[in-house]
Order: sequence, then structure tokens, then C-alpha cells
Amino acid sequence: MAEKIAAVATGHARTGIGILRLSGDGCIEAAGQVFHLQSGKPLSSLPDRKLALGTLFDVQGRPIDHCMAFISRAPHSYTGEDTAEIQCHGSPAALAAGLEALFAAGFRQARPGEFTRRAFLNGRMDLTQAEAVIDLIDAETPAAARQAAGQLNGALSRQIDGIYSALTDLMAHFCAVLDYPDE
Repeated sequence: MAEKIAAVATGHARTGIGILRLSGDGCIEAAGQVFHLQSGKPLSSLPDRKLALGTLFDVQGRPIDHCMAFISRAPHSYTGEDTAEIQCHGSPAALAAGLEALFAAGFRQARPGEFTRRAFLNGRMDLTQAEAVIDLIDAETPAAARQAAGQLNGALSRQIDGIYSALTDLMAHFCAVLDYPDE
């Protein structure tokens, strides 16, 4: 059972849009405690990956922001778990208040790289793709970004898989020769 985690996904600078990313078992229902859809329906009633308008509330139940949210249910999400994103205006104060409300609803602060770590552990990406995420984040040139994006898309994994398959076939042949030398 994966703990519910939350983090600001867009950094802590003042911006037009700020995103609170959530993941873990029960995160959709827990997010519904602090984000109420304008329709009055529960957040869990949303179809996967459909933005909906609503209001984010603080710990005392006061409105923080009029914003958007969407959900993705397991296993069809980035982490392979139930996930949600709340897309607010990018005020650091509003994002901090939203995180505080989420923590009160049972979330904990996500550690750096934890969303990608969960994606790797849940089989949503392999190790080379997981490592490509930080390469893409740290890319300082367009060429470095393209290289990391290709690796994230599985280009390196496909090359390695071909080599691995050829070596496995070769190893199987040698094992057969050792086990059955007369044949």
C-alpha cells in the first residue's frame, strides 16, 4: 500500500500556474476533502484525465483559489498509482496553503524524485528511463534535452533489449552444448 504523497510540481517561484501533484492509494478521495468540484459532485466522480473546475480550500475550510483538477487512476498514470493534479494560480502562498490542507488530509511531503521512483518501482518505466528524467531536468542545451528525451522515450532501452536478447540466445546455446555435448 503506497502512502499518499503531495508536492508542488512547478517550483516555488511566483508564476501564472502552480501545480500540486498527488499520488498514492486513496489520494483521489483524500484530495476531494480539500478540492470541491464546481458541479458539487465528488472529485472521484471525474473520468480519468479530464480537467474540471473547482475550488481549493485551506485547513480551516476557507477558499484558497478557484482552479482546475484532474485525476488518473492506477495503473494508467505516471506513477502507476492513483494520482491527481490541482492546477492553481502560481502564488507561493496559495500553493503552500494548499499543501498544508493536503497534509491535514493525510498526505505527506513527497521526497525529491519520489514520483519517478514510484513509476520505476511500479513498472511504468525502466531504470534508464528513470535516470533520463533527471538528465532532462538538468539539461542546459537543446541537444542535451533531445538526448535525455530520447532516452526517456526508451531509445536506449530498445538498443539494450536487442543486445540482451542476443546474449541470452548465445548463453542458451552454450548451456545446451555443455548439458548435451553429444548432440
